[in-house]
Amino acid sequence: MKWKNTNKRFKKSDQEFVSCTQNLFAEQKYIMARNTQTNEAQVHNLVGTCRICSGLGSIDLLAVSNLLPNALFEKQKFAAITIRLGEPTCTVLLFTSGKMVLTGCKSLLDCILASKIVANLLRSGFPGIVFTLDVIKIQNIVGNAHVPIQSDEMLDLPRFYKDFNIFCTYQPNMFPGLIYRPTSLPIVLLIFFSGKVVITGAKNMSDVYTGWKSVLQLLNTYKLKKPSL
Repeated sequence: MKWKNTNKRFKKSDQEFVSCTQNLFAEQKYIMARNTQTNEAQVHNLVGTCRICSGLGSIDLLAVSNLLPNALFEKQKFAAITIRLGEPTCTVLLFTSGKMVLTGCKSLLDCILASKIVANLLRSGFPGIVFTLDVIKIQNIVGNAHVPIQSDEMLDLPRFYKDFNIFCTYQPNMFPGLIYRPTSLPIVLLIFFSGKVVITGAKNMSDVYTGWKSVLQLLNTYKLKKPSL
């Protein structure tokens, strides 16, 4: 693919702006709420997707890899180029179609900034080509939390499984954690005896916060004393 200058200028999509603004408001509401709460969930990875459209159609990944020193492209092993960003910390997979998968972000804002940085790098490296960003969507948010328990306490996972077995997967001989899929919440939780909890499946920050708040109240009723040695 030969890239030529088109002398066109980028124009921001109104659809992208509206979608991102709505999600950013939801994220800000979550952040404000967690500042007033104890035992809140912490987000440590966000996976987002978007599409960067080129004025020439498909994207020449080999040309991009030659442009960016922080990019890795092994065509024989994987169909995408891996771009690593330092600020915000993010790993971007860019495909020939223009699809981008962004991982490692801590928030939607980081995800948006990372996609903008990649687009601006391409505009700088190929100044005559039009690059536009499509709507950015969150595909999954992974967080962690902890049930506040005393040093001599633990969570009674067998009793929890007995009460909610139709919503749970629990095979202690194979894996010590219990997987809980509440039908009323858009999250999946991996719960351990120690009180540690991994939260996944959320599509926005408020899902993580409200979902954990609800489940925490339930888990607080399943504490028991550790058996004496």
